[in-house]
Amino acid sequence: MIDNFYNMLTDEKLSQIHGASIEILEKTGLRMDHPVALEKLAGAGARVEKENQRVYLSADMIEQALKTAPKSFTCAGRTPEFDFAAGKTGPDLMPSFRTVGGAINLYDMTTSKMRPISIKDCGDMAHLVDSLANVNTLGALTPQDIQLETYDIETLKVMLEKGRKHIWALTTDSKNLKYQLEMMTAVAGGKQALSKRPVCSGIVCLIAPLNFPFDEIERLLLYGEYNLPVRVPLTPIIGANAPYTLAGTITQTNAEALGSLVVLQTLCPKIPSWYYALVQSMDMGKGYTQFVTPEIMLVETALMQLARHYGLPAATSPVMGNTCQAHQIMFERGTSFTMTALAGINEVGGVGGIENGLATSPHLIVIEAEMIAFVKRLLEGLDINPDTLATETIIQDDHKGKFLEDPHTFKYLRKESRFRPALFDGTPFLEWQKNPKTIVDRAEEKMAAIMDTHIVPPLEEKLTQELNRILKTAKKELAGIN
Repeated sequence: MIDNFYNMLTDEKLSQIHGASIEILEKTGLRMDHPVALEKLAGAGARVEKENQRVYLSADMIEQALKTAPKSFTCAGRTPEFDFAAGKTGPDLMPSFRTVGGAINLYDMTTSKMRPISIKDCGDMAHLVDSLANVNTLGALTPQDIQLETYDIETLKVMLEKGRKHIWALTTDSKNLKYQLEMMTAVAGGKQALSKRPVCSGIVCLIAPLNFPFDEIERLLLYGEYNLPVRVPLTPIIGANAPYTLAGTITQTNAEALGSLVVLQTLCPKIPSWYYALVQSMDMGKGYTQFVTPEIMLVETALMQLARHYGLPAATSPVMGNTCQAHQIMFERGTSFTMTALAGINEVGGVGGIENGLATSPHLIVIEAEMIAFVKRLLEGLDINPDTLATETIIQDDHKGKFLEDPHTFKYLRKESRFRPALFDGTPFLEWQKNPKTIVDRAEEKMAAIMDTHIVPPLEEKLTQELNRILKTAKKELAGIN
């Protein structure tokens, strides 16, 4: 790994932001309408105004939450070879990468056409991601061709059946989550096994600025029973639900991160979570939000440094711009991946996401998997020792420039040139024009090969039957479908 991550903020600036964040939580606090949560927080030392549904958090509570929150944890696949660590950084730990969650449309980069996502697409995406070594987590999609009341439960079932990667399981509400947890428990082999090797992680939403809705707390309490990892997306929109100054957005978002951490660790002690920043900004001229601007990258980089400062697992989804234009997407992805990776992030989300995460593209996921390999090579850094310095080799060459035939070159040929592109093409023009395929063409070929040849071992028949039973029960109880 590289010796040092990029630090945008000085220690003094980190201290300023931290102090301002604590002041916000002490004086403005969180809005929360969950009576049980308010009681527990009051018992833990918070100042609670039940009539105003406000909870004010002290510096001591924040420090305690920072001490008790897990600094690292395991995210499991359906089978152990897909397990990975979230959190701590080290010489052998690269950031993990997650596909976009919640998308409702699918974009075909070969035809430039958009269509609604189907439940079959969810299975195909699980199959595709199963084959991509550099994508660790599968984000749940939102199919448009099945009943609304139970779509999240059915989606989880299909993804569990069609892939083996860790799943970010999105959910409609706490009622639906109960059935999803049943499915996770069945696949993991029991409640205790699920807690030890969580095949899925969940979501609890804090609504900016500083609001925790009732059902989000209900979900948190359910996740806490199983000690499942959760993401609490911090969703500032610069100039809309957060201040227009970048420093102001950083401060509010950090206050939300610390406040949510106190809530998580008070209600569900030791529950694993990420410091998860999902930053957007308002285009004041056109009136829509965007995920990719230099200002957003600056805010996310600062927040990632704050997460590292606290010792918390850091996550963001920096790659979900509005555009569907391939060349612009390549620039935005490359810049965002590199910036966040060098800032020491633990999880990069949003892989394959476009239109601010409302759509996804399987072609883009395949292309981004190769971009990720490129970025990981950057993070591996340089191997500097007496032999790699090549002092004797340079002296012996004696100005001849014949390193192509030098044994030292052959010794390090594969060790130094570790990035081996399959989609990126360095062919000169005269050669390329004989077979002028674009990167999208090559991604299409790779996708087709994966879908034709890659085999995902099926679930045991008894597990499939159990998932079918759970889904049937959910449809009957939630949607009235027999």
